[in-house]
Amino acid sequence: MEPTITEHELIKLKKNLYYEKGSIMTTTIYKTDIQTVAGLAFDRGQSIMPCISPSNVMIHILEGQAEVMIAGKNYDIFEGDKILMPKDKIHALFAKTKLKLALVKG
Repeated sequence: MEPTITEHELIKLKKNLYYEKGSIMTTTIYKTDIQTVAGLAFDRGQSIMPCISPSNVMIHILEGQAEVMIAGKNYDIFEGDKILMPKDKIHALFAKTKLKLALVKG
């Protein structure tokens, strides 16, 4: 699978993510067979239900506040925070406010 971003291309991710009422909007930045980089914008109260990923998932909060659950432990995360959700561990995310984040999986 070919990457969706070209070499030396600059992306202002936070600026280019948009909220939609009652939704989670996803923008894929880069995707190969082994790695995905995406930006997500969550309306307040939206969530990713508990799930297990076969690969590590790192998120970086660009704007807002969320609660992340990893293997039964809850974390409050804020703008500028990063957290790793290890592969094969149950995890979930709840947007406490409108929320923008960058996600790297793989």
